[in-house]
Amino acid sequence: MSDSAPHRSPVPDLRRRSLVAGAALLAGLAPLQAVQAVQAAEPLEPDEEALFMTGTARPTVDGRLEVDIHAWIFEREHRWGLNTALARYLGLSLKKLSPAARLRFNQRTALFHAESEEDKVIDVDFDGSPARVTMPPSGKDGRSNLRIVIDAPRTPLLPTSPSPQEWVQFHGVTGPGELLHRFRGHALVVPAQGVSVISDIDDTIKRTQVRDRREMLLNTFARRFEAAPRMAAWYRALAKTPDTRFHYLSASPIQLYPALSDFIRNADFPAGSMHLRESTTWRTLIPGEQDSREHKLGVINRLLTEFPQRRFVLVGDSGEADPEIYAQTFHSHPQRIDSIVIRDVTGEGRTSDRYRATFEGIDPVRWHIVMPDTTAWPVQTLN
Repeated sequence: MSDSAPHRSPVPDLRRRSLVAGAALLAGLAPLQAVQAVQAAEPLEPDEEALFMTGTARPTVDGRLEVDIHAWIFEREHRWGLNTALARYLGLSLKKLSPAARLRFNQRTALFHAESEEDKVIDVDFDGSPARVTMPPSGKDGRSNLRIVIDAPRTPLLPTSPSPQEWVQFHGVTGPGELLHRFRGHALVVPAQGVSVISDIDDTIKRTQVRDRREMLLNTFARRFEAAPRMAAWYRALAKTPDTRFHYLSASPIQLYPALSDFIRNADFPAGSMHLRESTTWRTLIPGEQDSREHKLGVINRLLTEFPQRRFVLVGDSGEADPEIYAQTFHSHPQRIDSIVIRDVTGEGRTSDRYRATFEGIDPVRWHIVMPDTTAWPVQTLN
């Protein structure tokens, strides 16, 4: 250690390692694993970042809040050759793009250059609460997840929200430079009872054209995101029912989380929790059908388990396997699913062989096909 290095008292380090061990145990690690994780864990470096997914929080019987926190820890890298190769595949010339289009392309591809960071820890402070917790050390995929019970914040949060009490806001703190090195996050407070709308994103609320790979990539990386007609207005109407919450589900990787979050806000969809695939690479940018199915079923089953008294509305599209996934969920939990709504982007129609086979045995009033050019919406699903 050089003479210029600042002296560090061992007490804060011991306290941090104790907190890390506790967080690791809360995350499900065995005691020995927790100790090993503590020994390897380090705080974030100045060039490393934490991205928090929008998660959920639930009130406890004693008036506290149980909060789920999901973070991705990474370091940005610049591999411009990848951008050039992708642009060439899409038939784009980066030099010929307008400044706005080039900026959009660079922003949406930026996190695909990032390197996930392993064995990193970050503290989390909750706004309006004295609580501070230390997240478990990040894994090889850079992910760190924690479920923690805290006292309900003393002050309303997210005051710009129509219902500011519906959110818990927090920030990550990374060490001595914490005032300059913070990352924001928030969690949706979901009451024990009410209706949860689980909504797909691509081709359900956003025009993506998933069935055409080149168009999908263009719409994802090069073009402005375009909202599906009338969907935002329909969702806002659903949101007027008290204790309704939205959970956005997609097989898109978490590298697209910032862009998708901006889209939901800018297109005036109700805010909600976001459930994307794990961080990925260019090679696994487009998931296989089975990977997408397992991801969506896993999220849906987790939400059903975590909120056992709530009713659910499942909204998707016909471009991929949403009808089949939702029908499977209905058959497994017939008393929990109020309705299934499918936006028909394949032109099959309600009487098609696919829909009749998929929804066989389900009361016809419980599943709905919405054509892209229709103005009707089954708002009675929340009655």
